[in-house]
Amino acid sequence: MKKRLIIIAVICILFSSQIWSDSFLWEVENGKNKVYLLGSLHIMPEDVYPLDDRIEEAFKEAEILVVEVDIANADQGKIQALIVEKAFYKEGRNLQTELPAELYKAVSEEFEELGVPMTQIDIYKPWFVSLNLGILSLQKLNITTGLGIDVHFLNQANEKEMEILELETAASQLEMLSSNPDKVQIDYLQYTIDDYEQSKATYMDMLDAWTTGDTEKMNAVTKVKMLELGEELPGIIDFYNKMFTERDEKILGKLEVLLNNEEEKVYFIIIGALHLVGEDGLIRLLNEKGYNIKQL
Repeated sequence: MKKRLIIIAVICILFSSQIWSDSFLWEVENGKNKVYLLGSLHIMPEDVYPLDDRIEEAFKEAEILVVEVDIANADQGKIQALIVEKAFYKEGRNLQTELPAELYKAVSEEFEELGVPMTQIDIYKPWFVSLNLGILSLQKLNITTGLGIDVHFLNQANEKEMEILELETAASQLEMLSSNPDKVQIDYLQYTIDDYEQSKATYMDMLDAWTTGDTEKMNAVTKVKMLELGEELPGIIDFYNKMFTERDEKILGKLEVLLNNEEEKVYFIIIGALHLVGEDGLIRLLNEKGYNIKQL
């Protein structure tokens, strides 16, 4: 009997700890307005669904969904045209002519392993190659962009005919990625290749951090790691500043507009999880501004 009670007690403790671990969701208030701020991984495994009840309940309470980019309603033709303009080399240049020979060889080997011939990749600039390499490596693990948190809630919002706002645009994101100098793009591609073998482990660490609301772990396995590698690849620091520091300052301003709106509204905001964590992340920036903020 005692043994049975001990087993039941252990199960209860384990079950309770799972329920009451933090989520990657914050409630931010400023007077009348409330913002639910959800950190997102844009690429998710299928078994993450259904989501934590706290997340789904917060979404049900919200009147307006806010995302980085409303990809569900984006003009795909315009995006394709921008990619052709920003990602393709012009005549006379290609990836092989622009990359150091050793890096080009490493990139070729990785894409060949993924079953993609370099004839399809040579036309792209380094920033777009980095992006595709990351996506393809996760798709190989049966993890796809179609299961991202933002897509999940965009689909629900469209079904409910809910108002949707954007923090950025597809054009601004493409401009941000493509406007880095060649050296910065090449250094980031080198970083992507160097980290490729660890990409699965890194992603699983990120997923675990997201599931348990562990902001320190999320920061450690991503942003801290990137900054450390910046000592060897200086272009990584420039990439980091443009990807996170500069963008987050702009996004902070837009969040403050919503928080200080004279209308009494509840917003459900989805933004990449890495933008929330770290010394320069939005959670710290909002705290420094004096908003009432708590992790749920």
